[in-house]
Amino acid sequence: MRSLRLLIVIHLMACTLDVAGPTDDDGQAEDDDEEEDPVVPPPPDAACTAAPNAGPAGSWRHTTSSLYASLDPHHRGIDLVAAAEDALQTLGGRLTYGPTDKDLEDEDVDVFVCASGTWRNLGRATTDDEGRFTMTLSGAQRLPSGLHDLYLSVVGDRSGVPFVGLVAPSGTPVVVADVDGTLTESENAYPTWLALGGDVAAHPDAPAALAAAASRGALIVYVTARGDRFTQDTRDWFAAKGFPKGPLKMPTAIVTLPGDETIALKTELLMSLSAFELSAGVGNRASDIAAYGNAGLSPDRIFIKGPEFDDETSSQIAAGMATRFTDYATLVPTL
Repeated sequence: MRSLRLLIVIHLMACTLDVAGPTDDDGQAEDDDEEEDPVVPPPPDAACTAAPNAGPAGSWRHTTSSLYASLDPHHRGIDLVAAAEDALQTLGGRLTYGPTDKDLEDEDVDVFVCASGTWRNLGRATTDDEGRFTMTLSGAQRLPSGLHDLYLSVVGDRSGVPFVGLVAPSGTPVVVADVDGTLTESENAYPTWLALGGDVAAHPDAPAALAAAASRGALIVYVTARGDRFTQDTRDWFAAKGFPKGPLKMPTAIVTLPGDETIALKTELLMSLSAFELSAGVGNRASDIAAYGNAGLSPDRIFIKGPEFDDETSSQIAAGMATRFTDYATLVPTL
């Protein structure tokens, strides 16, 4: 298990060797004399204080599943981001156990949503041969506008994890933030924690800056190349450091190669938010500048945290493709 953990850490740290993204010179910051947007209330947060009472464990569909379930669970729900006008909403997740992420195949899982402070069972799904499941909601089953606590519970042993569902009207402003090195104190803080333990500090005032944007009605969405194997670690860290709750957009692969692959991944994740108005993006790498630009953000709304990767991003900053900052306190009134 230690060997696997160290291998994952080495791969994650390798991602700091990112190459600079495109350095087109046609992006210039816009004038700062625009009228202020009106303050709108944040979406309602439908939260429950504890996990649902899912009932007693049921029977496994396969005897071998009980053997895998003797290992530590590493389940993750895939956070929903949907427009209120969408006719269908698709929930999903992946169920795995042990240090090798063994898939729980062809087994049942119950999904719950918090409604008015009470958990409600949305139904039961069955995993595929990769341990993944989906559940489609339509008509009156759909979640209303708001930020909803969701929970998946494996029927065979009642292990489970929380996730979230965000539903909002089309055109609602969204602020997107990268995680490693952007919100954490350094790019390698999390991989170091995986290997050695300790604490992963947040940049000072980073939670306050995102919370201020949320208070003005922006949806907060976290987009990272960190693999979804680390979903619960990431979610727990956000809560511990006081970041506003919001959906995570993460790849299925444990590691995404730096450079063009990271740019393509983040661009794809950002495009999945096309129903909303992407109003700002916060990052720290050349790949963040490229992905945010691909998603249509203007340079004055692409905020790049220095100084850790100044050598990598300086040519793009000089070309007017993004706006550099070093202190999150300066973003509190801006995001």
